[in-house]
Amino acid sequence: MDMDLRLDKYDFHYQFRMNPHAFDWNFHPERIIIRNEALRTRDEELYARYLQATSSSRADSSNRADQELKSFRKAQAHLRQLSGVEAAELLENESVAILRSDIHWQEADAIFTAKAIPELDISLLVGEEQDEQLILNYVYPAWLADRSLVWLDLSELPLKFL
Repeated sequence: MDMDLRLDKYDFHYQFRMNPHAFDWNFHPERIIIRNEALRTRDEELYARYLQATSSSRADSSNRADQELKSFRKAQAHLRQLSGVEAAELLENESVAILRSDIHWQEADAIFTAKAIPELDISLLVGEEQDEQLILNYVYPAWLADRSLVWLDLSELPLKFL
């Protein structure tokens, strides 16, 4: 999906343009969408410009932008696109029990990150509210098996894997 269309769709749901300060930095839909686009297209400049534009009014802007670019570069270095079957097998072999998507998990462009969460807490994260929440969904790796392609950020997997 085109980034501008996705921004419009998510803004319709969250209304972040009308009230941009209503969202914590880590959960801001606009930031997540732009980061997703920049990662998939390998356009670090796009994300850096966004960080500069949104951080200019904050006291901790330079530090936050620097930290965020480091995180972006790490994710970019570990971003892989695999078939759904390959992704499900890889994650099963690595004993990954849960993934978090950046944008809605059913979108083809979603980037999934393996998360280390205690087994008892996993079922609390995956539920019917996934359809209402467009960002940061938790899903089981098996849910990706029928996809033709999957974006995986492997930066949080153990070094033995990488």
